[in-house]
Amino acid sequence: MRNKAIEYPHPVLNEYAKDFTDSNFSINIVSHGDDGTNISLEIEHTLNCKGISQLLDSGKAKIILRVTCFRTSFRQTFDMNIDKNTLISIPKRNVTDTLDIQAIIVATSACNDYKLSEFNTNYFGNETFSLRKGDVIANEPGIKIKLSSILEKNVAGIVLVEAKSTINKIQVNYASLEETDPALSNYIVISLPDDEYKTYAKLRTKKYLRKGIDRFLQSSLILPVITEAIARLRKEEKDAEFEEEEDAEHYKGTIWADSILEALKKIGIDDLASCPRSDVELANELLGNVVEDSFSNLMSKMTEWSTIRQEDEIL
Repeated sequence: MRNKAIEYPHPVLNEYAKDFTDSNFSINIVSHGDDGTNISLEIEHTLNCKGISQLLDSGKAKIILRVTCFRTSFRQTFDMNIDKNTLISIPKRNVTDTLDIQAIIVATSACNDYKLSEFNTNYFGNETFSLRKGDVIANEPGIKIKLSSILEKNVAGIVLVEAKSTINKIQVNYASLEETDPALSNYIVISLPDDEYKTYAKLRTKKYLRKGIDRFLQSSLILPVITEAIARLRKEEKDAEFEEEEDAEHYKGTIWADSILEALKKIGIDDLASCPRSDVELANELLGNVVEDSFSNLMSKMTEWSTIRQEDEIL
């Protein structure tokens, strides 16, 4: 769609122009995740054009991935791999609402005899073209990603955990539409004293996550926060049925609120205000039954530690 408004002085492969025959270029998001601070996206590309593929293989061209959030003016480019999927990481604080992702193939050096067998001869005949370094030779339609659609599949991702040196006990902020501090917008932010955060960060390392620590952390820290988040959304829905208080906070419209509401719809909860299930039950289900996982992991660890102690005693 964006490609329609651009005209180039040389053939460009895209979904709008007919400069190439029997060729196409596209991208697809294979998987996504987050580590609490960053959103990770695994992206694959498909290129059916032998001529451009040869340019990529020889280093005369490269694929650039452009990520944009128009709401926050965030713009960042990434070099894509040509022989495997590309993994990118985007700070959640820098983006909101929707991400625009588009892949572009550009020339890496000047060329005075640019000519490919895939050029549409009805348009160009045997013409050759000049390319400058950085000139676009292919682009694709791009993908729009609504952040709430990603995070509703991983509700824990709407909670950011940070260190705060000026506090001596945990603080939790639920962003509202009225929030004026950019550092606290759109997400639920848990602030921990420095020492507690250092312990939390250490437990988040791969060494411990491989041992099932992540579900313990979610059960002890994230579950209570999501429970209160659901309670706030339930109250907001109930208040909307009556005359609203002048100083009421509005949560719907933030990433965290929309993500939870979308996730609830996936389990059949369209009207939170009248839902008979408790906030704890709903929070636990949205987190993939984190309570059961925590108990199971704890029992497994207790059995393991008990066996180790028995072996030590025998030795």
